[in-house]
Amino acid sequence: MGYGEAHHHINGEEYAVSNDTEFEIEYWQDRVDALAVTNEALQEERDRYMDAAESLAQELDTLKATMKQAESVISRLRNHIAQGIEL
Repeated sequence: MGYGEAHHHINGEEYAVSNDTEFEIEYWQDRVDALAVTNEALQEERDRYMDAAESLAQELDTLKATMKQAESVISRLRNHIAQGIEL
C-alpha cells in the first residue's frame, strides 16, 4: 500500500484510494448508517401511530353505535311524552 492510500476491493478487483477519499467514504457510510437507524425509528413510530389510529377508529365505531341506541331511546321517550303516556 502506498503512502496516503487505502485499498478497497470492489467486485473482486482491488482499487487504491487516497486517504481523503477513504475519509469521505467513511463519512458517507456513517451518514447512511445513521439514516438507516433514523428510518427504522420512524417506521416504528409510524407503526405505533397506525395502531393508535386503528384503535381510535374502533372506539369511534363503538361510540357511533351507542349514539344510535341513545337516539332511538330518546325518540321513543319523545313519542311517549307526546302521547301522554306515563313513564
